[in-house]
Amino acid sequence: MKTRSSIFSATGCISLILLTALLGFRSAAQTPRTQTPFSQDSAWSYLQVLAGEIGPRPMGSPAEQAAMQYALKKFREFGLQEAFVVPMRQTSSQMQGGTVNTTSGTAVGVLKGKTNRIIVIGGHIDSAEPEIPGANDDGSGSATVIELARILAQRANESTIVFALFGGEEQGLRGSRNFVMNFDRMDSVALMLQIDMTNGSELLVPLVDAPGRMSPRWLVEASYEEFEALGYSGLYFPTHFYAFLTSIPGGGIGSDHEPFLLEGIPAIDFTSDVVDPIHTPQDNLENFIPAGLKRSGDLVYRLVERFDGGVPPETSESYYLFQLDTALLFFPIWSLYFFIAIALTLAVSALIRMRKARSPEEPRGRVPALKLFLLMMIIQAFVWFSENIVGIIKGDRFPWLSDLNGYFLLGFLAAGFGIWVALQLVPRLGFSRVPYRYGLKSMIFLVVFLLLMLLASPKLALAAAMGLFFMALAFLVDSWYLKFLFWLVSPHFMYRLIFSEGYGLLARSMTQMPIEGFIAALIIHLFYILFFSLWAFPFLLGFAAIRFQKPESFAFLRWFKKPIGGITAGAVFAGCIVFLVFQPTYSDYWQQQITVNQTFDQNTGKARVELVSADYLDGTSVRMDGKDTLLTDRDRKVRLQEAAPALDPWIRVERSVETVKGTNTTYTMLLKYHFKHRPYRLSISYRGGNAQPENVDSPFAWSPEGKSVMLRWYSFPETLLVVPLKMTVVGSDTLTESIEATFVEQLVPVSVRKDQASVKSRTTVTSTEVVQKP
Repeated sequence: MKTRSSIFSATGCISLILLTALLGFRSAAQTPRTQTPFSQDSAWSYLQVLAGEIGPRPMGSPAEQAAMQYALKKFREFGLQEAFVVPMRQTSSQMQGGTVNTTSGTAVGVLKGKTNRIIVIGGHIDSAEPEIPGANDDGSGSATVIELARILAQRANESTIVFALFGGEEQGLRGSRNFVMNFDRMDSVALMLQIDMTNGSELLVPLVDAPGRMSPRWLVEASYEEFEALGYSGLYFPTHFYAFLTSIPGGGIGSDHEPFLLEGIPAIDFTSDVVDPIHTPQDNLENFIPAGLKRSGDLVYRLVERFDGGVPPETSESYYLFQLDTALLFFPIWSLYFFIAIALTLAVSALIRMRKARSPEEPRGRVPALKLFLLMMIIQAFVWFSENIVGIIKGDRFPWLSDLNGYFLLGFLAAGFGIWVALQLVPRLGFSRVPYRYGLKSMIFLVVFLLLMLLASPKLALAAAMGLFFMALAFLVDSWYLKFLFWLVSPHFMYRLIFSEGYGLLARSMTQMPIEGFIAALIIHLFYILFFSLWAFPFLLGFAAIRFQKPESFAFLRWFKKPIGGITAGAVFAGCIVFLVFQPTYSDYWQQQITVNQTFDQNTGKARVELVSADYLDGTSVRMDGKDTLLTDRDRKVRLQEAAPALDPWIRVERSVETVKGTNTTYTMLLKYHFKHRPYRLSISYRGGNAQPENVDSPFAWSPEGKSVMLRWYSFPETLLVVPLKMTVVGSDTLTESIEATFVEQLVPVSVRKDQASVKSRTTVTSTEVVQKP
């Protein structure tokens, strides 16, 4: 995804005045209290073990198991009465669909209180991939949970406190879902507090959403009150980011508090700033700020103290949360519909007034919208391609990766220069000067946006309703200054949905899904130009309407369209480009990701070695077969070798097969899979004839896929895997076995070096055999 700038600035004060007319707000200011016995040094020592000594911990890996055992050891040292693992042997596969076998679960420590009422304190102990240490996400949360176990074990508690370190969060909250389904005391859980990332970055974000449910208001308010009472600042709810995320399928970004909310248990998560380099190898101890451990630990400790004696009855609510400084505004969902109705009513009133103000002599046959949309496309093309100019000069596809801010300014300046170019075309296009025509189309566009967004969520639709509201005000007022001010405010809310508080996270995530091929890239460019042109078009129509309502007040446009205006806009735009060209694209915090992809077909003996990256590979040094090569071309995929290496097989299979033949053939097999290394991912399929096998029986999870039976493992099963399997093949006694194993080890030794780049290896080995022929 490319970074783009909104031309329009935030005007939160005006929106706040309108919103507070519906509902009052709460201020969280309180007298500071002393901090808690939470020890940052102790938590840091636990984190050094989890992210340093143990290292990356993908779901089901031996490292994840080692981390769970380390946590259980600490729980026992602290005197917790119970320490055990709630196992998860199979779960749904986020990456491939179907069911996956695993060796994961949740490490649990139980600190018994005077009552059986339970408060769960959770974090997730897994990390995303084998190259990602997961210091922040979420070794830090796990370390905080372990330290909370130590200090809470030293006080008398009314409630029983359960410390839960979930596996498989990065694969779709698998561990917490499994815990909620299988923990034998779920009926006694009264509150859940999740800690997911505790880096000492600027912000701490409360996550309060789950599909269809939200944390109860009392829990959110208590969190802010305790946070400020501790003397901290920076607890901030990203309204626009979560309005966008919760409206898309799957709910976007979440954490392990969600399964608890869905079970009707009050829950909340605290996550440090999402601008940190999570899900990259740079999520390491060197880039972690330990002060965040104590900040999150202190907050959760105070919440446990506060609710140790019990919690209010509300388990979840539904509201729209907006934060301004420390003021929280909770709006019931009905109030959003109420405001949408007000915006629609005001828009109709504005159009009626504009229609009545038309002169009878004004011509009626001209259609100006398409001409204006052409100008919008020109302006947006300047904005969209501005970063490409910097990228071409620097030789980087994502020159903004380490710092987005300069590119927001670049987009703004590019829009200015694009407006000057568009103004040169205005006299030649013969635009109508009837304000009503532009105003009507502006309102139609905004109403269409509103209705489409309303299908997803009223929170999303509120952005379009705000745009409609302020645009209507711009049409209604007589003062030129107020017209321009209301128009300037109108696009802010819709643009904030896209350029939200979490935009950096989304943009950087999209860089790992590059588009291959010139035609595909061109189509994507045109799609985004068209999308953002449509997104901005109602506001350009609105500007045209107020421009022709008060033509004498826009004299500055006549100056700007002169050559001096273009020279000025172009010079400032060019100056920004020059400045950004000399800014680094990568840093110790944000690095280029390079993958050494190797494939090997054991049936043909052919191997292929490729380097792949989302960015260009020029400047990369490669050593293979004793030779050094420096890549100089701007390629994103480089094939290094295709050969037939003489190697021991990485996959061997021993089969004990018994068959019972008749109309159908029943196979009873004992399969022993031998791997040279632990596979990171493993898929094994069996296909018989032209129909899917039936009556499948195995202690391992399997899934139907097409005409095959598929068994999957994630991640790093043993190098010897014994699988009993029974099935019936319909209408044929032929059974074909296909194996695909992905390893992090290299088949062909390749060394890759590039400044400010991280390298990972994936070797995929395939093998296909006919188990038995007719």
